Formats: sequence, structure tokens, C-alpha cells
Amino acid sequence: MHSITAIFEDGRAVRFSARPGEVVYQSAYRASLQLAHDCLEGACGECKAWCTEGEFDLDDYSDEALSDEERRQGQTLLCKMVPRSSCVIELPYPSGFAEAREPASIHARLADIERVSSAVVRTRLEVAEPVDFLPGQYANLSVPGAGVSRAYSFANPPGRPALEFYHKLVPGGAMSTYLQDRARAGDAITLSPPAGHFYLRDNGRPLLLVAGGTGLAPFLAMLQSLAENARSDRPIRLLIGVNAAAEFFADAQLAELAETLLLRVERIAVSNEAWAGPTGYVTQLLRDDMVADSPDIYLCGPPAMIESCSAWLVERGVDRRSIRAEKFLPST
Repeated sequence: MHSITAIFEDGRAVRFSARPGEVVYQSAYRASLQLAHDCLEGACGECKAWCTEGEFDLDDYSDEALSDEERRQGQTLLCKMVPRSSCVIELPYPSGFAEAREPASIHARLADIERVSSAVVRTRLEVAEPVDFLPGQYANLSVPGAGVSRAYSFANPPGRPALEFYHKLVPGGAMSTYLQDRARAGDAITLSPPAGHFYLRDNGRPLLLVAGGTGLAPFLAMLQSLAENARSDRPIRLLIGVNAAAEFFADAQLAELAETLLLRVERIAVSNEAWAGPTGYVTQLLRDDMVADSPDIYLCGPPAMIESCSAWLVERGVDRRSIRAEKFLPST
């Protein structure tokens, strides 16, 4: 048996034992700790944490869930981490997230679908009771008639009678095919309970938000929540990158939010077709002055974007553990 010490974001430390050959997530579960997770197959990265002491092995996992650079920096996947000694792990969320509770599904009805860009669809789901979640979290949505589910970030604030989500249209994708070919108002869709530790921390610090494509969705929830709570004194920079200008969405909504918040938005597209603004990748919008005031940093988008932005930030002295990131992994 190896001793595992889990240190949460709020400073609470919990110790439990790992049996030989047992992954840390399972050991914690036996100790009535429900650590953040989703797939439990080493594919999503939701159970990512830092191992600051001890030795361990990692079972097979996807390099999109944990890159080589992240592993060199000391990160691990708790659903695949098999300790070879006593270990100390640091978790990027408060201890309240680990309280064992029985999950309850959320039942919703499809209210409407709107094509908001060349590659993105917005859905609105009506629920019987408002759903409580933290701005930035996600839920797994069932795909009617397909027997599978897909993860999407909430794109509007909690407590509303309807939930909004943005979906990138992927050729042959289960959700994409449903939305384009079969979806009808009134369709029943089941959601998992809200999940994830990529959520807005209410500490008053400046914000640097970097979005790739539909990675903008959780930031819309965060920004609307700040606007509704009259937190207009918090400087916010939002950088948005897409492949082509036709993929930008929510422009009018962001302009409205900029009237309430201290929000500056910058956009960049890889292609210059029908676009007179900056061209290239969103990393090219990053500048030294953006990290001079030690902002809270949130990154959301494809794995390559997360890695390139993280590398740029670390090169400028930003502690990688202060960078909160949500990788949007491709799925069919």
C-alpha cells in the first residue's frame, strides 16, 4: 500500500491509500473522494493533476489528454496513474468538488437551432427547473437516436429556464449529423450533471481569455455572469482565433458585453479570405503587456492551441499551474 496525499486548491489536504496496481482515481473513490473525471479512459484529460512528490507509472492514454510537455512539467492523469511509491498530488479545484454525491441526469427539450457561422450551430434546450452550474463548466449531451453523448460547455449563465450550447459541425460526427439531418423542436435530450474545474474564479483579478473556435462558448457564460453581477471593474482581454472569418460568431453579443464590462476583444483568422484583420494563429495575438498585471489566464480550444499558448506564457515566466485550460478534443 502507498500513501497518497491530495492537496486541493483551497489548501485542504486529504490522505488515502493506494493498493498495488491500483490507479489513483480508484483509490480516492474507495476513500469516498469523487475526484474530477469524465471518460476514465485517459482520453479527455478531465482528471489531470500535478504530482509534486513520488514515483508512478502511467497506463495507456491519449497524448491529446496529456502531452509530452505536460508530463515533463509534472502533470499526470489520475485515471491512469499507478503509484510506485507514496505520492503528493495537487488538484486544480477546491475540496468541495470531491464530495461524494449521487449524480442526477437533467432532462431537457430542444427548443431551437440556429446556424451562427459557417461551421457552428447554437442550440437552446428548455429545462423544467433552472440548472445550477459554475460558468465555464460543461455537460455531456445525449445524441437522440445515436446511443452516444458528447461534451459541450454551457454558453449562458446558470439559473436560466433554457440552456445554450455551441456545436462545431464535424463531417460524419454523431451530434453534427443529428443537428443537420434529424433534429426537431421538442426532441428529448438528456444531460449529465454539470462537470469540470474550468470555471471562473471570483477573485477580482484581471482576466486573459484565449479561445479557439467554439472554445469561446464557456467564456460567453463567464462574461455574461460577470455582467449580470455588475463586476464591471475587472479588466478583461479576450483573444479569439478561427480558421476563416466566416467561423466567427457571437460578435454582437460580445459588443453588447463590452458596453458593460472592461472588455477588449481581439480576433485573428488563419485565412485572409473575406477578412481584413490580422491573419495567423491566436498565439500571435499574445503580447508581453497582457501578462504584466498577473491576470488569471484561461485557455479553451484545440490541444495544439493550448500547448502553443501555454509554451508562450511559460517562456515569459508564468507558472504553468496558474494557467487554466480546457482542451476541446475532436469527436465523431
